[in-house]
Amino acid sequence: MSDGAATLRLAFWNTWLLRPRLWRDGPVLPGGAKVFAPDVEARASLVGEAVRDRFDVVALAEVFEASEQRAVAAAWPGVRAVPGPQRRGIGRTGSGLLTLVDPRRATVTHTAHHAYRARGDLRDSDSMASKGVVLTRIRVADHLPEVDVFATHLIAGGDLIPAPGADHTHRHHGARMRQVDELVAFVEEHHRPANAVLVVGDLNVAAHDPDTPDPQHRYEDLALRFGRIGLVDLWAQHGVGHGHTCTFTEPHHIPVDDDHPDLVADHPDHDHTHPGERIDYLWLAQPADGAVVVQAERPRRWAFRDRGVVGGPAGSLSDHLALSTTLTLRPA
Repeated sequence: MSDGAATLRLAFWNTWLLRPRLWRDGPVLPGGAKVFAPDVEARASLVGEAVRDRFDVVALAEVFEASEQRAVAAAWPGVRAVPGPQRRGIGRTGSGLLTLVDPRRATVTHTAHHAYRARGDLRDSDSMASKGVVLTRIRVADHLPEVDVFATHLIAGGDLIPAPGADHTHRHHGARMRQVDELVAFVEEHHRPANAVLVVGDLNVAAHDPDTPDPQHRYEDLALRFGRIGLVDLWAQHGVGHGHTCTFTEPHHIPVDDDHPDLVADHPDHDHTHPGERIDYLWLAQPADGAVVVQAERPRRWAFRDRGVVGGPAGSLSDHLALSTTLTLRPA
């Protein structure tokens, strides 16, 4: 751009590539699609093909095993792949985090990751994963500061042993907020003040939670913690409609955009009774020194239908939608 600006196309996607192995590259746990996710082997390469050349940086979640991480990256020749925390111990899985960067469009200058100390217990299926956060520092132009992209996937809770308290959502939320506190501390330790900060991920905090007396309480708890480091929810700021990203059961719950078959149409008049929930996020903080201003286009949702296999019951390639934006970095 003539004014010295540069753009960065970025997305986050929970891919639901869940096919645990006893150990790295070892035998797959029995149960298949009935217990875990469907068509994982086929969908792994399709995930890579879906995002290839469409985005400059893609932060993925639930790419749990090294075999699936290799398959996703192989579908995008030359891509730089930055994994999150890996498996620790027999029977456990890694964080599932994998950030892909197109080297033709951006340069990775630094990476780091952190495995959360806070987590659930044996009542929670999430306790089998090494939940954490991965930092990928991106340079898009030599004359501009970098962008620090922090990707995470917080605990959901429950869904393993039907013991007393397994489904207590206040317990799950407490564990998530302890992870958020670790995330915020990790961001404060590692980010550079001159860089924009983008925190992306499946946070398992619904923007509107009808199961609580105050449907906004848990979201506000999250936003308060993120607000302390200047993070702003890009969907709340720029999105159209409620932007639900998961828990769809029928194809018509994910309306197709008229201009692009992979995109999801956004309707400003949908109310909170429309199926789905918003738990996947893009949060942006401006550089602290004010030398660069970062503008974000309105976020969009992607279903990636009609690939021959499906992940989610509503027909998309995963049980979550991908969420994207384009950032423009411009000297102040």
